[in-house]
Amino acid sequence: MIIKNITALIAVFMLLIGLQSYSYSSPEEEYTHQCKNFLIQHSGELKDQSFEKLLGYIGNAEICRIEKIYNKLNEEEKNRLKDVLLHIEDVKKGLSKEKLERINESIAAIMPAIEKELWEERSNDELKELDILLRAKWNDMLKALEQNDIDKAVNYFHHTASDRYRKLFKTLNPDGRKKIGKDLANIQIVEVITNTAIYEITSELKGEKSSFQLTFVKDSHGEWVIKSF
Repeated sequence: MIIKNITALIAVFMLLIGLQSYSYSSPEEEYTHQCKNFLIQHSGELKDQSFEKLLGYIGNAEICRIEKIYNKLNEEEKNRLKDVLLHIEDVKKGLSKEKLERINESIAAIMPAIEKELWEERSNDELKELDILLRAKWNDMLKALEQNDIDKAVNYFHHTASDRYRKLFKTLNPDGRKKIGKDLANIQIVEVITNTAIYEITSELKGEKSSFQLTFVKDSHGEWVIKSF
């Protein structure tokens, strides 16, 4: 059951991840400090798999993945985070369905508040820079399809979605793949929240104007990839 009192959940969550009140000038610096401490102390395996320990461990890792925090990590810290994220995936495989649902619900309830706190001051220049990057990735994927290079095209997708889109692209003939490249080229940014960017694709399929949602996410390596469209 999802805890509905978000304020109470935030307080509990902060205790679990060990975030203290430091005398820094901004939430960004506080979360960065917390992330770096976490990576120093918990870059190895998590032996205690109680709900509280798991929630704190995964919560800290999610904070470290936030772009503004991740960009402040050095290469050694990024590699530690990569190991932590891989370990979390292994641990999740052995959890009961009930415990996994409780953890996912708690993380989903609290992270938007943290993300909003960190991103509310996102500048227009930052958004423009990210938009340029994601448009380039989308256009490169479409270009690979137009050239009938399916393997290259699916490399732009998140690993959990690549097989699905590979099968989809293989059902199309070469002309169909080229048509996708032309029909789905028009995208507009809608919203960016930490590790997720939402775009709207507008197209005129079969002579009718249609719109689709395009979603980019950051993978465990910190790279922006296509999740779905």
